Amino acid sequence: MENDLFGQAAPQGLRVRLALALHAALDRLCPARRREAPGPWGERWAARLLRAEGCRILARNARPGHRDEIDIVAREGRVFLFVEVKTRRPGSPGRPLQAIDTRKRAHLRRAARHWLARHGLPADGTRHRFDAVEVVGSPALGEIPALLHIRRLRMP
Repeated sequence: MENDLFGQAAPQGLRVRLALALHAALDRLCPARRREAPGPWGERWAARLLRAEGCRILARNARPGHRDEIDIVAREGRVFLFVEVKTRRPGSPGRPLQAIDTRKRAHLRRAARHWLARHGLPADGTRHRFDAVEVVGSPALGEIPALLHIRRLRMP
């Protein structure tokens, strides 16, 4: 795994790339998906990536508290993942992950505590981590977007 400014970048193996290519081919058969908004489209691709990497998706757009939202809650073995997804169109300035500022990370941390409590899991005793998925692409293109899964998102 290579280190990224935001955490550890997860490599994509052949199995992951093949699974994503299959999803892209299926999307081309459904023209309605090309009119989808970028945010939900990016979250769908992020969930596909996580599934292809062997994660089990537990929830999407979870709102355990009044204000905070977790884009994806997943499980990898015995570890719960709280995943923030950031989507940008090609050519947009800066990296999508730059939008995950200190305030957003605090919201994510608070939402994760609420989610664990709501499911009867102690925040201190339950193995969990914060990840992010960077998605660069557009639903209108009908192609596999550029996906970067950052494991162990730095949480200052």
